[in-house]
Amino acid sequence: MARPEPTRREFIADSAGALGGAWLWLRLPSFGLLAACVRDAARTEAPPQALTPDEFATLRAVAARLLPSDEASPGAEEAGAAWFVDAALTTHFPALLEPVRGLLSSVDERARVQDAARFAMLDAARQDALLRDVETDPGFGPTRTLVLAGVFSDPVHGGNRNSAAEQILGYRHEGVYQPPFGYYDAEAGRSGGGAP
Repeated sequence: MARPEPTRREFIADSAGALGGAWLWLRLPSFGLLAACVRDAARTEAPPQALTPDEFATLRAVAARLLPSDEASPGAEEAGAAWFVDAALTTHFPALLEPVRGLLSSVDERARVQDAARFAMLDAARQDALLRDVETDPGFGPTRTLVLAGVFSDPVHGGNRNSAAEQILGYRHEGVYQPPFGYYDAEAGRSGGGAP
C-alpha cells in the first residue's frame, strides 16, 4: 500500500525538525546580515553569484519541488528562495557551497542518465522521484534548510518575496499592541486609524 503524501504543513514540520539541518538554524541570526541587495536580487531576478547559471536553474527547480506552490498558496519559487540560498552561499555559508553543488550535480546527473534531460526540464513527478533518491545525500539537508529559511525569512533578508510565507501559513503579520499605551497608538481604535 502506497504511503500517503504528506500535507504541506506536515512537510514543513518534518523539515523544520530535521536533524541534518538543525545546526544551520542555530546560525539564523546571520541571515539578518543578508541585506537589501539580496531582496533586490530576488525581485529583479538578478544572475546568481555563488552558483553557475545551470546550477542555479537546477536549484530553482529543486526548491520548487521542496516547497511547491498550489492553488491556495505560493511556494519556494514564488518566494524567491533560490536567490536567498545563492546569497547565503556567497556571504555567510560558503562552507555549504560544495555540498549544495554536489546535490545539484547529483540530481542533474541522475536526470541525464535516467531521463536524458536536465533536472529542471523534467515534470514534477519525475523531479519528486529523483529527489526521494537523494534524500540521504550530504547536501540534501543543508539545501532543504536554506530553501525553507529563504521562504520563511523576513523579506528584508532576500527570501519570502511578496510575503509568500504569510500566504503559505495562512496568517497576516500584524503588530502587537502592548502596554504601556501612549500617544503613538491613540488612533488604533478608530476606523482606518493606526499608530502615526
